[in-house]
Parts: sequence; structure tokens; C-alpha cells
Amino acid sequence: MIYDLLAGSWTYRSFTNRPDLLPDLDPEHIVKDDVDKWSRYLFGQGVMTFHPTVTGALTGVFEMGTDESPLDMHLNGKIEDRDGVTWIKWNAHGLPGTPSDGWLYEYDGYYTTKWPDGRRQIDAIVGSVVRSQNHDDLAPNQTPDRAVLAGSVASFIMVRPAFVEAREVIGLPPEMLEMVGSRHHRLHHAIWHGLRDNWATPSDGDISESDKAEITNLGWAPPRPNQRPTRGTVALRDPDNGAGEDFLYMHREMIQKVRELLSGHGLPMIQAWTSIPSPNRQSRNRDGFSVPQAWDQGQGDFAFKGLATIKSDEYWQSRMTFLERQFKNPKYLATLSLDQLGAKIEWLIHNLMHIRWCSLPTEPANPLIPLPGGRPPTDTSDKWIKATRSGKPFYYDDLNDTFSSHVHPVFWRLHGWVDDRIEDWYAAHDAAHPGQVTRQTVGAVPWFAKGQWVSVETPWVGPATAGHGPGGHAGDHDHGGHDHGGHDLPGHDVAVMQRVYDLIFKPETAAVVTASGTTATRSVQFTGKITGGGTL
Repeated sequence: MIYDLLAGSWTYRSFTNRPDLLPDLDPEHIVKDDVDKWSRYLFGQGVMTFHPTVTGALTGVFEMGTDESPLDMHLNGKIEDRDGVTWIKWNAHGLPGTPSDGWLYEYDGYYTTKWPDGRRQIDAIVGSVVRSQNHDDLAPNQTPDRAVLAGSVASFIMVRPAFVEAREVIGLPPEMLEMVGSRHHRLHHAIWHGLRDNWATPSDGDISESDKAEITNLGWAPPRPNQRPTRGTVALRDPDNGAGEDFLYMHREMIQKVRELLSGHGLPMIQAWTSIPSPNRQSRNRDGFSVPQAWDQGQGDFAFKGLATIKSDEYWQSRMTFLERQFKNPKYLATLSLDQLGAKIEWLIHNLMHIRWCSLPTEPANPLIPLPGGRPPTDTSDKWIKATRSGKPFYYDDLNDTFSSHVHPVFWRLHGWVDDRIEDWYAAHDAAHPGQVTRQTVGAVPWFAKGQWVSVETPWVGPATAGHGPGGHAGDHDHGGHDHGGHDLPGHDVAVMQRVYDLIFKPETAAVVTASGTTATRSVQFTGKITGGGTL
């Protein structure tokens, strides 16, 4: 049973169980007495937010009242699978020192059936509730005919409201969207990751030699293929090769270019996470950092359970908080080379942060059409660049897709957190090994000189060009990041990058994967990278 299906907020309403029929309400002739009768059937209403655990325990909060006069209760319970039906039993208890102090309700309900011929069915939970302690109703429900004592029973229905996406809360400014959402930027980010991840992975199947030759001729051969940070498997993995430094440098360059753009337009900087946000499953997503619920990507139960686990509260508590402490611990950081730092962060926490905060993708022009498997990796048509949604420009921003993740607002918060770990690493070495790590500007990016703890002189971000350092996004600043950006740099022309992309994510590769029912190694998704393990 994958309990994360219940995670998030639910609009709750309960009604007293009275058999008499309610009067018809004519919207053209509203009668106050009739409306009053309807309102007296309402037993309670509010928003319940569930935090299910991977073992079926349930916690959460029931929010009633208003922002100015909140009325909350805590939730505790369990989830069970009974003959294929998801049942939930829980209680809500008031908070000491608040108006709900002493309140206690018990709930029993089930997750409603998914109808095979249902159209756009909204998730719902139905059941009954019993008031277990006497207490006065709050105004305006304090009426003589609403005397509900302990033991009073009502029926309830809960429906899931639409999750408010981060773009609607902390959306990127239009000037930035135009740059990072361009075909040039999307292709660069996708092929940089795609080449590193798929150039030399013996257990997963290499890019063919003929395709490698063409990619090399186009200037895009990665000098340092990506490697999972596994120890104790030397036969399957080269010694640290510098790919971790490439990862840290390339994303630092991206952050620098965005900061230059924002500064040039007089816009505020995007602040990095100082710490990884604690669990929040509220669908209202008031700060933009709520964790969206898991969904079935169509890749089997193992993949579904993996996605749900990464999004769970337990994962944050047991894994992410531990890793964050380690990557901020000077004693530990002083033992790592810069390459080791980059590889470990990329594989052990960065990929997982992308997955934790990703949400169910939808058609660019229509949010009502879900795409459980995301964008087909072979499709880079214009709708995935910029579409129109509800009469406004829409930039596809799936955080789980390298073609679009950098268009998602959370990307810049989490990568700001990653970038700050570089400074922690430098401070740790400066204290433990004075003078062994030297700051140096590389390609206009503040970086470090090659030495005992730094293995790469020039990190790789794309085809190198004389006068442009490591290459990469050099053309974007001059051209505003539009599709013609970088056309003066060999290898950075959009047509060249499109060809490289098509060589990595070939239709025949996708067809083989679809037929086999397995997850493609040549995936644009971060979920496709977590089949291998890693250790500190």
C-alpha cells in the first residue's frame, strides 16, 4: 500500500444525520429561512492536512476558523488496506490553551473508488465522525436545535483541492523565464546532464561509438563522465575523475548568470535555502515549498514506492537531515576533495531534492490533462518551450526533467543551498589545511586553483571556446538567453545542441525501453538516476 496518495490537504465538510428533506433553494428567489435550515445541517468544516508515513501511521492538522482567529486540532491515526479499499481511522484533539482545548472527535472513512469510466474524478474520502467530548459550539452555530453532545454522529465528505504549484506562489520574473525557459538554455542543461550520465555507464548500456564520434565532432564529448559516489567497487568505477567538480562549477555559473540578469533589471535576488525545508504537505503551498503528493508514473510499484518514500516525512527526518548535517560539518568537509564533495552532493541529496519537490506534470496548455510519465524525452517541440495557458505565457517547469527543472522556482533555492556548501567546504579546508586550497577566478566564475584538493584546472560546462573559459553559457549574457544566444560559439548553436540531444535520446532507445517495461538509463528524469546506491 502506497500511503502517500493521501498526503496533502483535504477540504472537509460534515453534516448531521437527519432524515427529513431539505427545502429546494431557488437561486432567483433566496429565502433566508431555507438557507438557515441548510446551514444547520452543517456539523463542521475546515481543511485537514494529512502526513502519512510509509508504515501507515497518520498525523496532521485540522484547520478551522480564519487566519485572524484560527481554530486547529491535531490529527493522529492509521491507514489500512482492507480488500483493496483504503480505510482511514483517526482522531482530532484540541490544542491546550486554545478554543479547541478539550475537544475530541473520532473519524472512520475510506478513499473512494476510482471509476474506470469516470471523467476527471476528484479524490475523495467519505465516512462518519463521532463527537467524543461535550463542548459548546462556536458562533454562529450556537443554536438550540444544534445541541450536539458527546456521542453525536455526523457524516462527512472530504475532497482534495488542486495543489498550488510553486510557480503560482514564488514564480520567477518574466525576464528570467524568458532566459532560462529558452530552447538554448533547456537544451544546454539537458544535454550536459544527459552526456555525463550516459557516456560511460557499462552496466546500463553506452551511447553507440558512432554516436559518440558525431557528438565528439560537434565538440560535446564530456571529458569526465558522471560516476555514482560508490566506494568499494573499484572494478566498476574509476577513481574520482573530476565530474563532481564539473557539477558544482556548472551550476555555480548558472546561478551567477541569473544573478547578473536580475541585477541588470533591478530585480531582487533569489534567496538560497539556508536549510532544507521541513515537511509541509499543505496544498495551499503558502511559501512555495510544500511537498507535492506522489503519483504513479507507470513504471511499476517499486518506482512508485520509491517516489512516495522520498516525499515522506520520515525520509526528511532520517535521511535528509543527516546528510545536511554532514555537508555542513567542517570536520567531515575537511576530509573531502572538491570532486568528492560534488559527487556526493549530486548523488546523495541533490537528485533527491529534485524528486521530493517535483509534482505531477500536466500538458503545457491544459493543466487538467495529467502526464504521469512526464514529457516524452524524444519530444522537444515548441509547446515544451513556451505555451499559452489560460491566456498567459506558460513555461514547462517539471522539476524532475533536466529539460525544464531550471525553470522551476525551487531549482534556484535548492541549488543555492548546494552552492553554499562549496563555501562551507572551502572554510573547512582553510581552517584544517591553511594554504592548501587557493581561490581563483575560472571563466569569470569565482573558483579554486588546481591543487591537492582540487583535481580539475578547467571544469566542463560545454564546448570550450578561446576567450570564454570553460564555455557553456558564455553567449547567454550577451544575447539575453534567447534562442540565438550563443550562436557565435562553436557547439553552442541551437541546431548543434538539438542534434546532440537527439543523439542521446533517440526514438529507438525509447521504443526498446517501452517494450521492456523498464526505466531508461537515458532518462531526462532525476527519478531515473536513483537505481544505484551511494555511501558517505
